[in-house]
Amino acid sequence: MFKSLYLKIVLLFFVAVAIGLGSAIPITVYLFKNQITQSIQHEYAVRSWLISDVFSRLEPSEQDPFLQQLSEKQKISLWVYDRNGLRYAYGKASKPSFTDEDVRRIQNGAEIVRRTSFLPLPTNLHMGFPLQTADEQLALIIHPEESNISQILMILGVVILIAIAVANTKFILFTSVVVKPLKALTAATKKIAKGNYDIDLQTKSKDELGILSEQFQQMARELSQIEMMRQEFVSNVSHEIQTPLASISGFISILQNAGLDEAEQRRCLDIIRHESMRLSRLSENMLRLAAIDSSQCSFYPSIVRLDSQLRRIVVAAEPQWADKRINIHLKLPKTAIQADEDLLSQVWINIFSNSIKFTPEGGEIFIELQAGNDEIGVILRDTGIGIAEEDRIRVFERFYMADKSHNRAAGGSGLGLAIVKRVVELHGGRVEIDSTTGKGTAVTVFLPAM
Repeated sequence: MFKSLYLKIVLLFFVAVAIGLGSAIPITVYLFKNQITQSIQHEYAVRSWLISDVFSRLEPSEQDPFLQQLSEKQKISLWVYDRNGLRYAYGKASKPSFTDEDVRRIQNGAEIVRRTSFLPLPTNLHMGFPLQTADEQLALIIHPEESNISQILMILGVVILIAIAVANTKFILFTSVVVKPLKALTAATKKIAKGNYDIDLQTKSKDELGILSEQFQQMARELSQIEMMRQEFVSNVSHEIQTPLASISGFISILQNAGLDEAEQRRCLDIIRHESMRLSRLSENMLRLAAIDSSQCSFYPSIVRLDSQLRRIVVAAEPQWADKRINIHLKLPKTAIQADEDLLSQVWINIFSNSIKFTPEGGEIFIELQAGNDEIGVILRDTGIGIAEEDRIRVFERFYMADKSHNRAAGGSGLGLAIVKRVVELHGGRVEIDSTTGKGTAVTVFLPAM
C-alpha cells in the first residue's frame, strides 16, 4: 500500500545527497581557497627568492642546467621570460595561464597568482614572481605539478562532512513534510480512542497517504454518526420502556386504592394489559432487529408464492381493517420468488399494519404485484394521513415516529419500518416510499426475481 511513499522517501534521500554534495563543494572552496592560495604563494615566493639569489650568480651556461634540475627535483613547471619573450621552459605543463601584460607586470616587480579551477588545489595555481639577475629583471612563473596529499585529504574530509551535514538537514526537512500526514493520523487515532470524532486531516496529496487520510476521515464521520445513533437509540429505548412502565405503575397504584367501581377497575386493567402488550412487542421487535443485524441471523430461503403469502396476510388482519370499514383492493398475479418466508412475512405484516393504522375509517388500501425481468415490485398504497416530506427520509430509522402521538396511541414503537428495511436488504432488495400529506402513502418493495 505504501510503495509510492517508500519510493518518495528514497527519492528524497538521493535529492538530499545531491543537494549536500552540491552545497559542500562551494562551501569548501569558500573556506580553503584563499588559505591554500596564500600558503602556496608564500612557499613559492620563498623559493623564487632563493632561485633568484642563486640564478643571479650563475654563468649563462649554468642557468639552463640549474633550472632543469630544479624543475625535476621540486616537481614544478618553470617558465622564465626576458624582455624578448620566453627564454626557458621546464616541466610538464605546456603553457602558463598568463598574458603578455601579466608577464610585463611581473618583470616590473609585481607578484601575480592565477587559478585555473575554482577548486582550492595547488595544481590549479600559476604564480609569477620577478627574477633579478645581474643584467636584467626576468619574469619567473611557477606551477606545482603535484598536490600535497595532506591538503587533499583535509579538503576531501571537509567536503564529506559538509555534504553529510547538509544532506541530513535537508533529508530531515523533506521527510518531515512526508511524515507529517502520518503524525496527523496518529494524533487522530488518539482522539478517536478518547471518543472525539471531530477529525480534520487536511491533505492535498493523491498518494496512498492522501487516500488513507480521506478514508480515515470518512471512517471518523461514520463512527460519529454511529455514536449519535447509539446515544439516540439508548435514549429512545429508555423512553419507550419508561413510558409504559410509568403507566402500569400509575394504574396499579390507582387499583390499590379502595372505592373504585367495577367499570373503573376494568378500565385500569385494560390499560395495564395494553401497556404490557406494548412492552412485549417492543422487546420482541428489538430482539428481532438484533437477530437480523447479527451475523447469526437464521436465513432459510425457499420458493415462496408471493401472491398467496400476501393474501394470507390480508386475511389474518381482517379484524383490524374490517373494524375500520377499510376497502381492500388486491391485484396479485401468480408470482414466485426465492426468499425466507417467515422473515418476508414480517415485512408485509409491518407495512400492512401501518396502512391500517394510519388509514381513516372508510378508507382504501391497494396491494399490487408487478413482475419484471430482474425484479418484482410489491406496492402497498393507502388513502391515509400520509407522511410529511421532512419525516419521509427518516422513517426507516429505529424508534423514529413521524406522528408520535398517534403511534403511541396505536401501540407503535418506531421499529416496524426499520425491520422492513433490514429484511428487504437481507434479500438483496430495496424499499421506496412515496407519500403526500393528507392523501396517503405508497410503500414499494423491490425484490430480485428468480
